[in-house]
Amino acid sequence: MIFGTSGVRGFINSTLTPTFAYKITQAFVKVYHVDTVTIGRDNRAQSVPVCMAVTSALLSSGVNVVDLGISPTPATIRIMKELKYDSAISVTGSHTPPPITGILFFLSDTGELGPADSELVEKAYRKGYLSEVPWTKMGKYETFYDYQAAYIKSIKRDAPKISNSNIVFDAGNGAIGPLAQQVFSDIGLNYKVINKLPLYNFPNRLPSPIPAHLKETISLVPHESATFGVATDSDGDRAIFIDEHGKLVWGDITGAIFASRMVKSSSSKVITTINTSDSVSEAVKSAGGKLIVTRVGPPAIAASIRKHRDAVFATEESGKFIWPRILMYGDAIYSTLMLLSLNEPLSRLAREVPFFYLIKREVRCQDEIKQKVMEMVSAAFRGYRINRLDGIKVSMGKHRWLLIRPSGTEPVFRVFAQSTQRKDAEIIAGEGVRAIQESKSSI
Repeated sequence: MIFGTSGVRGFINSTLTPTFAYKITQAFVKVYHVDTVTIGRDNRAQSVPVCMAVTSALLSSGVNVVDLGISPTPATIRIMKELKYDSAISVTGSHTPPPITGILFFLSDTGELGPADSELVEKAYRKGYLSEVPWTKMGKYETFYDYQAAYIKSIKRDAPKISNSNIVFDAGNGAIGPLAQQVFSDIGLNYKVINKLPLYNFPNRLPSPIPAHLKETISLVPHESATFGVATDSDGDRAIFIDEHGKLVWGDITGAIFASRMVKSSSSKVITTINTSDSVSEAVKSAGGKLIVTRVGPPAIAASIRKHRDAVFATEESGKFIWPRILMYGDAIYSTLMLLSLNEPLSRLAREVPFFYLIKREVRCQDEIKQKVMEMVSAAFRGYRINRLDGIKVSMGKHRWLLIRPSGTEPVFRVFAQSTQRKDAEIIAGEGVRAIQESKSSI
């Protein structure tokens, strides 16, 4: 497969070359016949040549390009929506390590290509379809590097009214830093944006907003007497929150908080991914709503939203929070404003939703042997009730489960284990890790 859990990702001049970027973009145009596209990129050095190749492919196909330069992915999508264009493309490595970059394709409804959509593009790519046109029909190119005012105007229109608060926002030296500062200043918040400069080598912390990378941020929140803190990744879609006491609140807990507030009746639908803890399902159930479970990743979420047009909210444990009527993708700035609008201490909000211990592990594994390993791991848990929606999810009792799935963005297996007790969850996670390692060693 070319497309992973979210778009196409790889190493420059290895698995994701400018030549490949050109051809996959041409295949996208061949399938979707778009007219005008907004394109933005993160601040990684290797995103520049990839973005140039994508732009060249669009122009050569007769597609008009509006180049935003360095732009967070949600801003690139939002500008497309505001200007009523056909598509948006973001060149970004998102939360992955600095050497990686990627390409994300979005449709006019603001959602990423779904799995079925990606298959159509892959098929066109493998057949070598190109969309090149004569020079007289080439696309037009223009820049819109000062898109920030348009983004702020739309964010202020869509966000609820909030009272003045003091927040710490960790931009992780990604693309969203300067934009976050402008938004918070324009709204009139008291704020402190750290790691705000977009730097290609991410000198202050790695892009993924996980506890190991957020020690400074976590300590800063109570020091600044902040209402809460928030940390994001290099393209600004994930939002991991830290309460006023400096305690990190996992994405599934925040997702449960938002979900419980969005459910208004039994017809309210909330979408979540299979790796999210039961906190979300229990919160939705308690609020009287209906939960829709899908595979991991924004493409699967987007496909589910398209199927369930009346869904009021979607979430993933990684810190993606989606209000489909606003944007079918995560936006750390918008998520921050939505949490502020609840006007309650985050620690209190977190205590209101059911809590389960969710242990996460990963095991390195070459992409070439993932399928074989997956088959052997599945056989190791024969006899349990298994959900094969995405990898294998092994039910081990009430609120006890193990999920093992191959990553679609990195050469690793993801292991998720849930229980009502931490020690039990760790034991379950260990069983998953051991099953992968034993399968690898026998190949």
